[in-house]
Amino acid sequence: MPAFIKYMKELLPRKSSLKGGQTIVMNKECSALIQPQLPTKRKDPGSFHVPCAIGETMFDRALCDLGASINLIPLSLVKRLQINKILPTDVVIRLADKTQK
Repeated sequence: MPAFIKYMKELLPRKSSLKGGQTIVMNKECSALIQPQLPTKRKDPGSFHVPCAIGETMFDRALCDLGASINLIPLSLVKRLQINKILPTDVVIRLADKTQK
């Protein structure tokens, strides 16, 4: 039986006696704070820009979108970075907002 299951079986019968704001030490590496309510939900911060350099080419506003599932790069940038293995495609990308690229 994993150690955490044994610990949870010991902890659960005592859960009604715990009060908000108390710290329960689970082991020497971590602790858990018991809170009476869930943390407030935050708005999605969206995309952000970061400086980036590839070789000698500097990109001051490289777009970082952590939710993207496709990666696109302009052909002019492919030529400037001297990326040799690229194949043309006739694919039309339809985005979530119904626009096509």
